[in-house]
Amino acid sequence: METRNSFNRLPVVIIIALMIICVAGIIVAFNYHKIFETDAIKVTGNINNRQNVTGGNKTDAGLNTIDGINSAPNETNSSAGNTSSAGNPEPTVAERNAAHTAHRYSPDFVPGSRFSQNNPENGKPRYVYDSTRIDADGDGAADDVLLVGENDDTSAPFGFQTRNLAVVVRDGVSGKFAAYLFPEDFGFELPRFSIGSFTAAKKNEILVSVETGGSGGIVLYALMAYENEKVVSVLSQEELNKGLDLNIVCLPGFKMKISDKNTGFNSIADFHDGEAVPMYIDRGVYNKAGEFLKDQTYVDGEVMDDVFISLDPADDDGDGILELHGKQGISFIAHANTVAWAESVWSVKGGRLRLVSEKIEAHNP
Repeated sequence: METRNSFNRLPVVIIIALMIICVAGIIVAFNYHKIFETDAIKVTGNINNRQNVTGGNKTDAGLNTIDGINSAPNETNSSAGNTSSAGNPEPTVAERNAAHTAHRYSPDFVPGSRFSQNNPENGKPRYVYDSTRIDADGDGAADDVLLVGENDDTSAPFGFQTRNLAVVVRDGVSGKFAAYLFPEDFGFELPRFSIGSFTAAKKNEILVSVETGGSGGIVLYALMAYENEKVVSVLSQEELNKGLDLNIVCLPGFKMKISDKNTGFNSIADFHDGEAVPMYIDRGVYNKAGEFLKDQTYVDGEVMDDVFISLDPADDDGDGILELHGKQGISFIAHANTVAWAESVWSVKGGRLRLVSEKIEAHNP
């Protein structure tokens, strides 16, 4: 009889035990969340390998930590009525959507939300301009990849006056942050990135693009990777952004010979029916008969063969590795006077850009 009563009480004992375990689990989870939010999300000295556009490395003495990171989907920062600590309006939903690309962004770092407290050097907060969640280092865990920076002019549309951009990765295993800080003037408008395999199949690398905002429509690029818990440059920004090295010679009959100095590839741009012909005549470059009246020194000083206005990834041969399709504008006397376009295809091998093909065509507006 006593044995039967013990069995009758057994379910009650089990229920009480389960309740105790659940309460304990909630307490542990709550405390872990507090610890993660206050300590584990700080970037501790991983801003390194600061590199300028000329490819040199500099140590960043002023920004060796990024703390106060907001690791929640900060939807409240996307309201036009909210203000930052400086009293400036936070980015609106429309503004943040204009700043990030088509890939799915990280749910913990919504583009347009504040990323950290103010930069102690200048008192300006940092914002998320682009984000995604992918396995960045191939360890099987999803990492958060971010592009963050300051919104230098709060009166401008969000993403059109950026400064002090950095690629930041939150490791999916350790939860630690690592970052790569670009030079202060590394582009000013619409920072964004695309993820792809540029050096090896199935490897996730980060192609950053930032517009300079000048009349030439120039875009600066950086190719980054997350390796050994560090954000590193795959190749120098100088090499990635230089494009084709071109030489231009004016010919009689309102023509130009455009040549690649390295390969000898050349093309003739004929603009005798172009809108700029009256300007050439007024400036004494050509006469009405099409005779060239200047010398090569003049041409060299008036030609603008800018770096890329676009550098788009595409897998041309289906091997799972992306090539880069670049486009450069060639202008004469004024940026608005585009005379030709130079298109080139590049692969990334051994930390260098390798030219695959090139094409130069006259601009026919």
